[in-house]
Amino acid sequence: MRDIADQLGISVSTVSLALNHKDQGRVNPPLAEKIRTTANGMGYRPNPHALGLKLSKSHAIALICNTGPDDPFLSGLTGGAQAAAAEAGYILITIPVTDASHAEESAIETALQRDVDGIVFAADYYRRRNIPTVPDTTPFVFLDCISTGSNPVVTEVIADEVQGSYEATSHLISAGHTRIGYIGIDDDRYLARRLRAKGFCDAVREHLGHETDPLIVNASDPSISAGEAAAEWLFTRPAAERPTALFCFSDRTAFGAAQAARGHGLSLPEDLSIVGFDNVEYTSEFFTPRLTTVELPHQRMSSEAVRQLVHLIDNPHSAPRRIKVPCPLIHRDSVNSHHS
Repeated sequence: MRDIADQLGISVSTVSLALNHKDQGRVNPPLAEKIRTTANGMGYRPNPHALGLKLSKSHAIALICNTGPDDPFLSGLTGGAQAAAAEAGYILITIPVTDASHAEESAIETALQRDVDGIVFAADYYRRRNIPTVPDTTPFVFLDCISTGSNPVVTEVIADEVQGSYEATSHLISAGHTRIGYIGIDDDRYLARRLRAKGFCDAVREHLGHETDPLIVNASDPSISAGEAAAEWLFTRPAAERPTALFCFSDRTAFGAAQAARGHGLSLPEDLSIVGFDNVEYTSEFFTPRLTTVELPHQRMSSEAVRQLVHLIDNPHSAPRRIKVPCPLIHRDSVNSHHS
């Protein structure tokens, strides 16, 4: 297969799909035909002995992750996957993917050369992605990404961001706040932007009544400076309309909002309560007062993804599922009770 791949300038996994007649809808038909013709011309025949070897398990699985080494979620991601793999009697091979073109294809090839029994594909942030070219005999699971609309075609493990945002907002309301603002983001690449805004709006309408107009402002991106600029607008409103509490798209957004609040002479949490999202260690720990935030449970998500993958390896005909892992609220010191 490697010889054919080299000769035609394509990946080993594409050759594998064509030779095992698993190319339907995954390899364009003329190319699949060309692969089979080339294989014939080179005198390739399926080897029943090798096939038998292939069918026995290697007890290795691959985690192909689109995250850089400085990603704050990386250790949770690999730690959770590692623990679940060990528990199921598998070894985990972690293969990081850069932004270079064809980086994922070569990562898949590396995994297949190691004869892994299955692959977990982890995204750098929650987003949609294409279905990768993997032989039908290799089960795979998506982690922190989805492929389609409401019905999964691949087993996917994601965070329940609506639930996390709903809980964060409900926490502010139960502390007595009725003027609560939400600082979201405008960038459509982040599917989380709609989910976190939905959790916020659901909580406001449910606890404060449907006629309450949710106070929402969007930052241009999830950076600290964009969060500060967006919050600025909220604090220049008349005092009676100013929020006494803010729920923010991310911990970094919350950091920016806190800077804007201090610039307006407000102290935290006495004049303004803030809740973030992500629970990124360096942001939430250095925040003063310590930041109440919603955790993105990467460790639990990645161990769940490995468990789902092992289930697929053992039950290859299972229907794809979308599993939502709850996002816990981490109570710290940035929320004050408010008596209006």
